[in-house]
Amino acid sequence: MKQALPFVFTLLAISLFAQEYPEVSYSNSYTQQAFYSLSDNATTNIDNDSWEVAFSIYGTGVFINETAKVFGAENALYLAPTNDFDDVVNENDLTGRLLNVEKTWDYGAFNEPRDENNPNDIGWGMYDPMTDVVTGDRVFVIKFKNGTYQKLQITSLDQGIYTVKHADLDGGNETTLTVNKADFPDSQLAFLSLASGQTLDNVPGDWDLLFTRYSAPVDDGAGGFFDLVTSGVLSAPGIEVAEARGVDPFYVEYTDYVDSLSTDIDVIGWDWKEFDNVSWTLATDRAYFVKRPNGQVWKIIFLTFGGSSTGNVAFEKTTIVANAVTDKNAFESFGVSPNPLNETSTAAFSVHQSGSVKIGLSNMLGQRVWSGSFHATTGLNAIQLPDFA
Repeated sequence: MKQALPFVFTLLAISLFAQEYPEVSYSNSYTQQAFYSLSDNATTNIDNDSWEVAFSIYGTGVFINETAKVFGAENALYLAPTNDFDDVVNENDLTGRLLNVEKTWDYGAFNEPRDENNPNDIGWGMYDPMTDVVTGDRVFVIKFKNGTYQKLQITSLDQGIYTVKHADLDGGNETTLTVNKADFPDSQLAFLSLASGQTLDNVPGDWDLLFTRYSAPVDDGAGGFFDLVTSGVLSAPGIEVAEARGVDPFYVEYTDYVDSLSTDIDVIGWDWKEFDNVSWTLATDRAYFVKRPNGQVWKIIFLTFGGSSTGNVAFEKTTIVANAVTDKNAFESFGVSPNPLNETSTAAFSVHQSGSVKIGLSNMLGQRVWSGSFHATTGLNAIQLPDFA
């Protein structure tokens, strides 16, 4: 004879969703990069030829602009064979191209020469903890997209002001510029055009994803890698991303990937698409979960990519609301009947939006005895519960 046992019905989590289908563009021939905000779909495009160097506002990272229409046409950064800016540099003496890390916004290509065992070595300069000043001690050379060269030194970061000087390799046309962090109170990065001597004023301060061209390591098919300029997606500082690979992207659950969230900025990266020498195809087995610092999470599934002909990227964006056990407003009602349970007991609940709901049963001692996940539709839902002896 079965014994009627009292149980407590618990709402463990709910993933409610509202789907949208935004489109972001690199523009025709990849001439632009796009800063995109998930919360309101705001997109800001800037010309890839409008800047060469970007400076971190909250740190000491300095980045080279690696965007280009085709591989080999991008700006290239090298460490000069001298640390004296007044020395003449021969372009034939340049070796070892420096690249942005694409894992973090803390360090860029100008930080790459640093000694990782010396916390005061910034790469482009040396930090003095007594004065809180970074003094430039390395000289760099930039090969621009048009094939010309200039040497460059970040001479200091003092009281929030970067000072930069650049000149022709023989020292001609020397120019000194400054970038004041205080001019960018809401931004993560400041973008500088060496040609005009001006910083860009159209870069948004609040963005989540950057659709851009950058140098990424690509398998050469022979057991090695080479750096290829490719179109991809990088996440903003403070954004966490998890990739769900080898799944049905439309049904994969965020709760299964919470522990996979990473602050690496290239988790989305470039390999959600592939060129088969005729057209672009998109991976059909993956989705991405993007979490903002405020806890809001979105699931992204890429749908189409136009390549260089249009530069357009279309994707499905699903808003995820996690941990709704603490948000009773997500539910209109919930309960179990009859309780104590028997072989016909049913859990009933009503939700405002469709989504994935995880529920649990605990005994009167608070011990979890069962849990299950279900797809709920807007309105009233009913689930037949297990028959407990």
